[in-house]
Amino acid sequence: MGLLTKKDPCAICGGKVKAIFPWKIDGQLVCNDCHGVTDLPDGVENRMTVEDFREYMAFREENARRKAQFEVSKKIDFGWLDTKFMFDFNNHFLCMDKNLDKTIFEGKNIRSFTIKEDESLLFEGDANGLCHYVSTVPERARALAPQIDHYRLQLELERERERLRREHNDNSYHPGIFFDIQEPFKQFVIEIQFDHPYWNLYQADMGGPTFDNSNPYVDDYIYSYEERAKTMEELATALMNIAFPNAPKKVVNGFGDSSTPSASNPAAPVDAVTEIQRYKALMDQGILTEEEFNAKKQQLLGL
Repeated sequence: MGLLTKKDPCAICGGKVKAIFPWKIDGQLVCNDCHGVTDLPDGVENRMTVEDFREYMAFREENARRKAQFEVSKKIDFGWLDTKFMFDFNNHFLCMDKNLDKTIFEGKNIRSFTIKEDESLLFEGDANGLCHYVSTVPERARALAPQIDHYRLQLELERERERLRREHNDNSYHPGIFFDIQEPFKQFVIEIQFDHPYWNLYQADMGGPTFDNSNPYVDDYIYSYEERAKTMEELATALMNIAFPNAPKKVVNGFGDSSTPSASNPAAPVDAVTEIQRYKALMDQGILTEEEFNAKKQQLLGL
C-alpha cells in the first residue's frame, strides 16, 4: 500500500519525487534533481532545513562554475582508493576529487593545516609560515637494526633447517619464524582547517612504510619512508602556494626546507665506533660470525 500512496511533491521545486526511498530534507520530500550530488561533512545534511538546502544548492551552482575554471596544476595521489589532492595554482583552488566533482575550496578558505606522523608534527602551515619539523623516524628505524639482523639470521637458519628436513622427508610440524618488530609509526595524518560555510575540518591519511617480513632491511624502510615524506612535503608546499603564497618557510630544530639531505644540510655521519661496537655485540651473542663482523668493520672504517 505504501508504494501506491500518492507522495507529496518536492518541497523545493514542486516536482515529482522518486517512489522508493525518496530524499528527505528536514522531513520533507525532495526530488532527485533538486537533491543532486552532495559533498558535506557527516551529519550536516541531516541538520539542514529546506531553506538551508536551498542555500546549499546555490553554493553547488557556484562550485560548478569553479569546476569549469579549474586548471589542474598539480595532483597528489595517495593511492588507488585513497585521497586525490587536485591543485589549481593560477586560481588558488583545491579539490579532493580527481574528477573535480566534490567541493572546490579557494585558498582563502584554508585557515591552517598540519601533517603528522601519528601524533608527531612533520609540517605545520598557516599565514605565519610553513614549519618543517625534524622527523625521528629514520633514527628510530636505524635503532631497530640489531633486532632485524637477529630476525634475518633466525630466518636464514630456519630456511636451512627446512631444507634439511625436506632432504630427510621430515613432514612433522615446525612453527615458522614470525616477524613481530613494530615500525616506527603507522601513518601520515593530514588535517586542514577551513573557514568555509560547510567545512571546518578535512582529514586524510597515508599509511607509513612497512618492513618486508620475508627480507627486512632498515635501508629499504628508510628509502620508502623518504619517498612518502617527499610526497608530504609536496602536499605542504602546494597548500602553502594556494593559501599563503607569500608566507615564509621556517627552519625548525635546524631542519631545512627538504627532507633530502643536501650540501647545506648534510646527513649526520655514521658513528663508526658505535656501529662497530654494535656489530661486535652481535658477534658475541652468536648472531654474526667473526668473518661477517670483520667484513662489516672494514666497511665502516672505509678499508
